[in-house]
Amino acid sequence: MSIDWKELLLENKDFFIDVSKEAMDDGMEYLGAKRLKDKDKNFKRELFKYYISETNAKLIGEKIQLLSTLNQSALTSLEKDIVELGRNILSEGQNPIEMIVYSAKALDLRQEEIFKRMVRILKNISNNSLEARDALITILQEWEWEEQIKLVLQTLREIKEIRAYEQLITLLENDNLKEIAAETLIELGEKKCIPHILNMVNSLNGFNSRERNFAFRILTKLTVLGDEAVKQIIEKYLDNENSSLNIVYSNVIANLKEKAVENIAELLYEERYSQKAAITLGKMRTSIATEYLLKAYYDPSVENKMNIVIGLGYTKDERCANIMLEILKEENQSLELKACAITSLANLRILEAKPMIKQFLENNYLAINAYSALVQLGEIKYLSNLFYYIVKPGFSVEELLNAIKEIKRLKGLRNSDINRQIAEGIKYIIKNDDGYACINALKIIETNLDEEIAQELIQKLKNTAKEEIQYLIYKILGKNAKGLKNIIDEKIFSDAMESNSARIRYLAQKIVEENYKKTDKLIKM
Repeated sequence: MSIDWKELLLENKDFFIDVSKEAMDDGMEYLGAKRLKDKDKNFKRELFKYYISETNAKLIGEKIQLLSTLNQSALTSLEKDIVELGRNILSEGQNPIEMIVYSAKALDLRQEEIFKRMVRILKNISNNSLEARDALITILQEWEWEEQIKLVLQTLREIKEIRAYEQLITLLENDNLKEIAAETLIELGEKKCIPHILNMVNSLNGFNSRERNFAFRILTKLTVLGDEAVKQIIEKYLDNENSSLNIVYSNVIANLKEKAVENIAELLYEERYSQKAAITLGKMRTSIATEYLLKAYYDPSVENKMNIVIGLGYTKDERCANIMLEILKEENQSLELKACAITSLANLRILEAKPMIKQFLENNYLAINAYSALVQLGEIKYLSNLFYYIVKPGFSVEELLNAIKEIKRLKGLRNSDINRQIAEGIKYIIKNDDGYACINALKIIETNLDEEIAQELIQKLKNTAKEEIQYLIYKILGKNAKGLKNIIDEKIFSDAMESNSARIRYLAQKIVEENYKKTDKLIKM
């Protein structure tokens, strides 16, 4: 038997929500957790799957509401009362779980103490009741109120309810719930979830620090599932082509140190994976990882030493500095290898190498790497030399791309002085140029946008008629839309859908679909 919750809760709406009878009757919203998407479907009147009497429902609602009004000492007693009430209702053959979770809409679950108290209540009622656990799983299947689902997820996580596995996998596709869903799966210890979580991580574009930090947290937690997880993380990393996520993968694997070092070291001898393996070993910064790199460097079977040199630059081991200096001294070494050695000296923070690096400022091929290395070693004045390549037409495409690459590399070092000057240079160019220099500056800031530059780009849209510049700006803003929701408004792209340019219209439509999906207008407090 089920109760007509539409009428019952309307009578008691002051306990829960403020919603008009008309809003429910027209089929737009109802007191279930989902919006009625199929207008031809019969209107769903039942909120809960499991039966609970009207008397018990009202009693739960009244007690849950008090959790936000009583003092600390009274709350402890009330919490025990609610748990005892829930257990008694279960013993009567009724199920209170859905009503308890629904009643939490009267609370501010963003308050940590209230959230924890509600989890304890649900946990203590559900621990020894299969029916209560069934109701929790049903909420994951049927409801879309995210605050309530987070409450249920945390409860399932603490009671280790493995039967929720399939629903948790489904929630990995929900942008707002995928992190807690992944954490819950990991704590359940089901190793079959590993590929699903890795696919979720790889669905991120990794273009902003928020997404990279999220990926790092999840991948790090995933390693607790043991050797199988580590193996699959390494495999995913090696086959992944997203450079932003590759940085995250390499940092996670580097932190594993001895757990992964041998598997990664074997890949130094495979051309396809050599660079990733070298960088990851370098970031481990352990003696055994460095020894593997040195062994590969001196191994005559490794003909291309560039990747190894790049990896050695991440080790922070001063022994590697001598190798770099020797490379720069040898006339017969290739310019490509010397470029890698210059950058590695900067990564190793070998300040004494600056005089030697300056010897290559007159070399057309190596000058850009030399300027970049000197900036990294503290001589920020050379940053203007790098910018010269992007503002002055006439350089080769190779030189231009290398200058852009090196400015982006410096930007990624998170040095506040360097980042500030790069940001100032970019903002100046965007504001004062409407051609070659502006386009090149935009290519530097594709990802990880800060608020100031985002606002500068939005202003630029109003001041330029150049389609190429407009297109690049829309593309950049789209990549950063999720991370800067307070700055990058949907209207920017809805306006762009009226552009005369077909490719801008198409891009804007795609951005709106990916970042501003119309979510159900759920009933709120």
